[in-house]
Amino acid sequence: MNVKPHSEVDTSHFEIVEGYARFFAKPEVRLRFLKNTLALQASCGERLSGTLGRWESFRNSKYYDRLLKFSLYGLIFREIAKLLPSDSGGRRGLLRLHTEAPLSARAFYRCYQFRHALYTLSLVAMVMLAAVAYRAAIWSVAHANTYLAGRYKSVEKVYASEAAAPKDTIAGKLPSYQPEKVWLVEQGDGFERYSNGARVINSHAVENRARRYVAFKPGAASSVGEPQSSPVGIVYHTSESDLLPFVEGNSDSIETRSKNLLDYVRKNKSYNYVIDRFGQVYSVVRDGDTAYHAGNSVWSDGQVTYVGLNESFIGVCFETKANVGDSGEQLTEAQVLAGRLLTQVLRSRYQLDDANCVTHGLVSINPSNMRIAFHSDWARGFPFEAMGLSDKYEVPPASVGELGFAYDDDVVEKIGGQLWPGVAAAEEEFERRAAQTQTRSDELRKLMRSVYRERMELQGALQLRAQSAEVSSRGAGR
Repeated sequence: MNVKPHSEVDTSHFEIVEGYARFFAKPEVRLRFLKNTLALQASCGERLSGTLGRWESFRNSKYYDRLLKFSLYGLIFREIAKLLPSDSGGRRGLLRLHTEAPLSARAFYRCYQFRHALYTLSLVAMVMLAAVAYRAAIWSVAHANTYLAGRYKSVEKVYASEAAAPKDTIAGKLPSYQPEKVWLVEQGDGFERYSNGARVINSHAVENRARRYVAFKPGAASSVGEPQSSPVGIVYHTSESDLLPFVEGNSDSIETRSKNLLDYVRKNKSYNYVIDRFGQVYSVVRDGDTAYHAGNSVWSDGQVTYVGLNESFIGVCFETKANVGDSGEQLTEAQVLAGRLLTQVLRSRYQLDDANCVTHGLVSINPSNMRIAFHSDWARGFPFEAMGLSDKYEVPPASVGELGFAYDDDVVEKIGGQLWPGVAAAEEEFERRAAQTQTRSDELRKLMRSVYRERMELQGALQLRAQSAEVSSRGAGR
């Protein structure tokens, strides 16, 4: 035969092809096999060389030669299978492949024989893999949020007995929360008295629009369950009104200022309850109605998230200031005791979870600049333990961990130069969530800002429908 190795074909490769060409009986078939296989191998080598041109070290390694030999056997299989009908003697070459060719080459030949079936299986596998990847992405987003919400619950503590608080603190000297021991004992003219000793003055109570709100799935704009009208938590406030030193000589003046505060709150329907400096508890806006106390606000109990807490939380205001300066203690002992007893009453009446008893500074936000602590009352220093509650300063706030709200130097300065510990934990949760969803932090913040707006629009529409229904009902009653 006058066939020479192709210039781009290794001599050893030519010898392999020539060895199998001898088993074709007809010279013309043998020549066709030899020429076709060598030409195809040369073309394959050129393609590999172009593809791997950047990796010169690999081209000079033994692995590159093995790759060429592997492809050569594949070409031999193809050409033998193609030329078998033209020359029955070629079957001996095929038999030799099964006895002398390397295991990898024989495996490759089997793959070539069943290539159509393998193509089909590969297509099915790719479709299934894409479906699994899609489900995994959905799972990661949903479970990232579930995990995030679960962390909010992890710091909750149970004050099951008086021994839960140190004996040398106010909390250690007060009775523990036992809901079965709290009930209405007496309802007189302008007051209510409860079994735990709480006394609520309701002669100043006023009505407002009824509560109407929904809870939301963590990280999503979709609501959970049907609209609700019963309160689910408490937000504690400071009145930020003028204070006098709490001494006997100021008793009359202190009481006068408390009455002025009460008139202001009643007129503006600012809170559901006010606790004055003598520990007297006043019911202002009735529990079933909305008081305008929390404004733009967010909180999660670890299962669902609430926004616009006016609708869902009871507002309890202590007559005091966030920074009392030289005027005396922030809360009097009477206020601490009254606040604890009122908390017990409200938790027993509405089955409020400890996780939803929080302060205004921890829930307040500013949607215009995505900053936390727009109102900073009780952003530090609230005596959770004395109220029989777990420390919410340790809880990652949903405004940061879920919705991506942030803070700046002005916020830090306003609350005394240091953020509460939960903020750092919430920031870590948000960054972890962004990483799990393979989203940049700034992009996730934009997305969650839209989620917050959708939530507020949904809740606003719900309130409008409730008000329209109430107006229609009143009109029909006339």
